[in-house]
Amino acid sequence: MAKTYKNLFEPALTFSSLLAAHHKGRKGKRFTAEVIQFEMDLEGNLLTLARELRAGTYRPGEYREFTIYEPKQRLIKAAPYRDRVVHQWYVGNFIKPVFGPAFIFDTYACLEGKGMHRAAYRVQEFLRRAGQIWGEPYILKGDIKSYFFSIDHDIIYNIIARKITDPKVLWLTKVILDSTENPGIPVGSYTSQWFANVYLHQLDMFVKHQLRVKMYVRYMDDFVMVLPDKTTASYVLDEIRIFLKRELSLQLNHKTQVFPAKNGVNFCGYKIWPTHTKIRTESKRRIKRKLRKFQEKYKAGEMDAEDIRRVLVSWMGYARHADSYWLIHKILNQFTFTK
Repeated sequence: MAKTYKNLFEPALTFSSLLAAHHKGRKGKRFTAEVIQFEMDLEGNLLTLARELRAGTYRPGEYREFTIYEPKQRLIKAAPYRDRVVHQWYVGNFIKPVFGPAFIFDTYACLEGKGMHRAAYRVQEFLRRAGQIWGEPYILKGDIKSYFFSIDHDIIYNIIARKITDPKVLWLTKVILDSTENPGIPVGSYTSQWFANVYLHQLDMFVKHQLRVKMYVRYMDDFVMVLPDKTTASYVLDEIRIFLKRELSLQLNHKTQVFPAKNGVNFCGYKIWPTHTKIRTESKRRIKRKLRKFQEKYKAGEMDAEDIRRVLVSWMGYARHADSYWLIHKILNQFTFTK
């Protein structure tokens, strides 16, 4: 019988644990108006949250919605800051310690010590190993259709309730889920990152233990499998379609496909072959578009050199995980910034 967890809520509901959640929640946003206002009466705000959580009267505020366009268009829902403190406390004390240790090694999104470039390295490692074993392996590249907007509240609640039996933790889980429409969880929320990983952990278990696929890497709702031949890959794809629909009310989107490993695979912003890795064409176009826009803003005095430097350092950190020495030099030489 699987281990269950109870009596978690009350021991975790301390001023120090809420303060720690605040410190995590404000990272990178310390000087925003919301955080400054919250910190003007930090002790009072945290004690109020503690009282509301203990009494069961806590209710989330309304999300602020905005759209981002890079790397692709997405509707982001940002919770009020006091709710972000609760999210940090909830995940840090209940979801992360209970579910995190059970995650498979090869899931890479939103986890410490993981990330996109490590996922890309792992796929390349599998491609090399598969080539040595099978000669001409096949790839199954999967992508969930409208993933965050398709997550069913009842299903994720029941997944959590199978492990956590503390009624107050389950109450707060329901409060957080009910703050948005069903199905769907808000892109941009810390709780959503963890709910999304816990949800597809069910797929991970099915792939590893039922289908017995050894070479499998998942980054949130994108996954890659390296398989011995086309027949096996097609069979695995059919089984996954059935499982996702039956167990999680999810569908694969049109980008899901089976193809020879020698073609290379697009994953986590890279095009990966057994022998080398390149930056995807769209990623190159994106940084060039961004730098052209920066040239205009810098000339107009709307950006300073430090803003541009930060973006370039971040992009070069990503690019250096591919075979991109000459590409980096070409792009740096292509753009000059003058006022």
